[in-house]
Amino acid sequence: MNKFFCIALFFFITGTTIAQSLPDGYILLYQQNFSTDSAIRDFKFSHPNSWKLKTISNNRLLEFSGQSLHGPDLDSNGTLGIIKGHIFGDFILEVSLMQTCRDCGLPDLCILYSTKDPSHFYAINLASRSTDSTHGIFLIKNAPRVKVSDWQTDSLAWGNEKWHKVRVERSIVNRTVTVYIDDMKRPVMATKNPELIMGYLGFGSFSGSGRIDNIKVWAPTSIPEEAPFFEGKGSP
Repeated sequence: MNKFFCIALFFFITGTTIAQSLPDGYILLYQQNFSTDSAIRDFKFSHPNSWKLKTISNNRLLEFSGQSLHGPDLDSNGTLGIIKGHIFGDFILEVSLMQTCRDCGLPDLCILYSTKDPSHFYAINLASRSTDSTHGIFLIKNAPRVKVSDWQTDSLAWGNEKWHKVRVERSIVNRTVTVYIDDMKRPVMATKNPELIMGYLGFGSFSGSGRIDNIKVWAPTSIPEEAPFFEGKGSP
């Protein structure tokens, strides 16, 4: 078979596959692989000193150190960071996550969405075991977190500094959120919740530490508005 025909066929099939995996009207509105020092300026953080860019084996990534920052009543004092310049409604998010806390009883990482302010947001908590307060989809509404996932797997095997690909599909119209880890055909948790609103996307943990890389967000649209909460951080 002609070499150039094979190359053209490959890109046609790849492009078709990508298109088929996205709803009509969705476009890539944000991506970040942290290859430049200025990448960290895309974010605001609850605790800026806990976040930094790091290079490991020639790969740049965003890393945060976990700390016990919880207040007695709220979950808003976790180690949290948001993409500061986009308010999303419907979206599909893909991101690479690595959990690095070796002393955590229940290692966890979080993906935030519908973030309105530090005390109003949803958190997809990915943990090594499912309890009333871990491994599920939670609503933080000026009160301790409440699990709102309709179902979730029993646990997640984070492994020792192992990357995991996570995909989140969110529809405001259908009021649904579906989460996939590594296997994009089998979800690990889902919810249908009537309180879903637009808001900022973010990452972090309630008790652990971790690394973030290769962020991509597809959506039909976003509102370009900088978050008025949390703090920014200059280039390292």
